[in-house]
Amino acid sequence: MAFLTAGESVDRMATYCRIEQLQFGLLGGWVTDLAEPTAKLVMLSTADHCAWRAQRWFEMLPTAPPGPDALLTGTLSELEVFSRLATAVGTSQGARLVVAYRMLLPTLLGALIAHLESTTAVADAPVRRILGIAITDLENDLSAANGPTDLVLARPEERLWAEQSEAQLVAATSGIEQLLQF
Repeated sequence: MAFLTAGESVDRMATYCRIEQLQFGLLGGWVTDLAEPTAKLVMLSTADHCAWRAQRWFEMLPTAPPGPDALLTGTLSELEVFSRLATAVGTSQGARLVVAYRMLLPTLLGALIAHLESTTAVADAPVRRILGIAITDLENDLSAANGPTDLVLARPEERLWAEQSEAQLVAATSGIEQLLQF
């Protein structure tokens, strides 16, 4: 197994921070349009957790010049992927929940687990700690969303919309996978 250099680890953490910020904006914007109260609460909680995790990643970035802010300018690819996602889901509550809980968060979770596996307890203890916290947080968000997502998708019109837009959603979400391929 190849272990990460400090620079590679910093690049990944900066990417996580940017992705979490974009997820916060996307999911937070979707919350207001969700009609199902439990889905709304779960999405609100998840958006809040995205912001919290983004802050934790920011705190892990180096403070030496040029400073952590220099690492947080969203790339054109990142902005384009999230724009495509927002367009792909349209107004469908089901599609929004599918994107959030069956595509975005699981993809990020996989990247964090892979990152954790390429660290060492001695050299990367602080990074391993935040990775562990973020992994647990994402797993909890995914678990909490199962019931509300199934409830919304039980509505025929939402299930139909999610199924019809699946190819477009998969294409848009594959961009997230590419962003998190290191």
